[in-house]
Amino acid sequence: MRCSLTIFLFLEVIPIKKLIIAEKPNVMRDFVHALDSHAKGICYAKPYVYYYEGTDFIFAAANGHLFQAKNPEEISINNKKWEAKKLDIPEIIPIKMNKQYAQSFHCLKELVQRKDIDEIIVATDPDREGQLIWELIARNLKITVPVTRIWISEWTKASLVKAFHGRKDNKTYQNLANAGLARLQADYLIGMTGTRVHTVCFGGYKNVINEGRVQSPTRYLVGNLEKAIINFKPENYHIIQLQTESDDSETMTLLSSKLDTEESIGLFEVLPSYQYKILKDVHKASKRGPKLYKTNDILMDANNKLGLSAEKTTDILQKLYQDYALTTYPRTEIQQISVSASKEIMKIVNSLEGAGLVDEIIDEIKSKHMKIQSHLINFSGGEMPHEAITPTYEGNPKATLSKLSNDERNVYELIVRRFLQGFYPDAVIEETKVSTIISHSGKDYTFSNSGKIVVEPSWMKVIGIPRDSFLPNITNGKEYSYVNSSLEKKTTKPPSRFSEASLLNAMENAARYVEDSSAKNILKESKGIGTGATRNEIIKNLYKSGFIIKKGKTIYPTDKLMQWMEILPDSPLKSPMMTADLESQLSEVEKGTLSLHSFMNSVNQQLDELIKVASESPKTIISSGVTKTSTKDVHSLDSLGNCPICGKPMRENSKSFYCTGYKEGCKFSIWKEIKGKKISKRTAETLIHKGYTGKLKGFYSDKTGKDFEAKLKINKSTQKVEFDFDKR
Repeated sequence: MRCSLTIFLFLEVIPIKKLIIAEKPNVMRDFVHALDSHAKGICYAKPYVYYYEGTDFIFAAANGHLFQAKNPEEISINNKKWEAKKLDIPEIIPIKMNKQYAQSFHCLKELVQRKDIDEIIVATDPDREGQLIWELIARNLKITVPVTRIWISEWTKASLVKAFHGRKDNKTYQNLANAGLARLQADYLIGMTGTRVHTVCFGGYKNVINEGRVQSPTRYLVGNLEKAIINFKPENYHIIQLQTESDDSETMTLLSSKLDTEESIGLFEVLPSYQYKILKDVHKASKRGPKLYKTNDILMDANNKLGLSAEKTTDILQKLYQDYALTTYPRTEIQQISVSASKEIMKIVNSLEGAGLVDEIIDEIKSKHMKIQSHLINFSGGEMPHEAITPTYEGNPKATLSKLSNDERNVYELIVRRFLQGFYPDAVIEETKVSTIISHSGKDYTFSNSGKIVVEPSWMKVIGIPRDSFLPNITNGKEYSYVNSSLEKKTTKPPSRFSEASLLNAMENAARYVEDSSAKNILKESKGIGTGATRNEIIKNLYKSGFIIKKGKTIYPTDKLMQWMEILPDSPLKSPMMTADLESQLSEVEKGTLSLHSFMNSVNQQLDELIKVASESPKTIISSGVTKTSTKDVHSLDSLGNCPICGKPMRENSKSFYCTGYKEGCKFSIWKEIKGKKISKRTAETLIHKGYTGKLKGFYSDKTGKDFEAKLKINKSTQKVEFDFDKR
């Protein structure tokens, strides 16, 4: 017994610690402050790889995406040459380390292998991407201890502590990891294959045609709108403005609907002979306030109200969240808060008191003991991936607001006001409609007007009260005499081009742009194309790749985009349906109802169709795009006239003037250079309209080595442009 006791006394006792791995260094430091503020920072490798170590915890950071998919040429020698065919890629795409983060990974590897670690706690962002980051790290580590997962939607000390104690087995989130991996592989294959195939077929060296699962249908939205503008044919119509007496000194103005010229003139002439029986309808309606902010909504509001780009607002949201702890997680599709968050909501209100931002609103909420409206709370139960974007109570607005730039303060105020309006009940609006019906030439014509008055502004006091529109006093059913009238000629206007705000809205509501009912439902369920977290990056890439430009707030397509629209009308990449369908399938993978293998089979079917369409399309070269241009030179795709062979519109690209009927088999085109002579747009138009040109100088003969002059003419039997040496 004495010997055994002696051995026991000399046994080494190793303190047991838990390793928490966050996604970014600043989040790692948030965990340090929340769980062990005395933990010391340790330099693993100069100049930047740190981790923190305390008595019970070690805190480390993944630094975002440590791993990425290998380039096609790294996977197989068969992929070195760009060809219009499928890539030689295995179903599970091989990954490689991002070299710039190599030290971070080696640091994690050594920490994971330490003998005093009894648990690894994953604390990456609570979404597919965050789970994917850990999944790729775990593939390259030998892990022998339990792995748990913290789910975080708010980066406050109290929330982090609560999330830590509520952590779950990481296996609970395996389907989420599978969905992240499926998304990675789909985007990789569609982007890589589409870019290579379309560059080979329609681009070339230094003229890469970038494609992507989300960016391609997004630029289709821009291009399709431009086509509608180009093809728009204005129509004239008339509006009659009728003025009658009222019960006070003001006249009542009533407007007709759109009228054609003939009926408007006839009706206008008889108006003075009528007495007008005015019908009046007054009703009050309740109007609920807007939901709390999701990512797309704050990006749109910041663009509309503050003039900020989506990229700028995204950067500000990240700073408000990570650097200042003033707001919750900025990438979310959710517009509610959890039940648990609602119980601590007055802490947020109290933190805003005295900050000089919305003091009068805070005073009213507190004095009247107002509570957040129930429809803004998620009572369904279960784990929310992210909550709505709201202020936090640990950001200390009083002290922090002075550190913000004007733009940061303005975006923060938008979030604060959208949050606080949620404490107010429905507003009440009184709407008045007045109308009269005039019978003329066997047809009834309605003249009407309406006004709105805010009776109870409620939540509107917080985010803005609309201007009242008053109508003169009218007695319902009473007859009034004619005072005056006017006939105004108007012209229909083409649709407006996108701003960043309206393009973001179009991406989210892509269902509006498809006709098929099943397609509409899929797009609605998948909430459009892209996500609130990715749409800004997509728009940014469209600028960068030369497909769109911006003048003021307006987005214009470039020649490159419009040519892409003409050349590949049937490509699956263009349809919002492709990305929506894949998003729908990704949701199924996340639920565990669709396997990764089945998902990848679907992706490969899309790739087969993409390659088929590109291979069968006429090999027309797309211009390299523009980076700087005036709005007058945004596109040169107005029709030059109709094709003399098939009658389809003629368009211009970088190499030729071509017929848009090539899909139907028409081969007619006019090269921009013939025998060394540049063919101008004006010359091409003459040739298209007349079938021949006048005598042109500057052609060069390879046989004689001399210049010559000739006319050009169209040979309809051969569908080609030929020389005409007729000296007459």
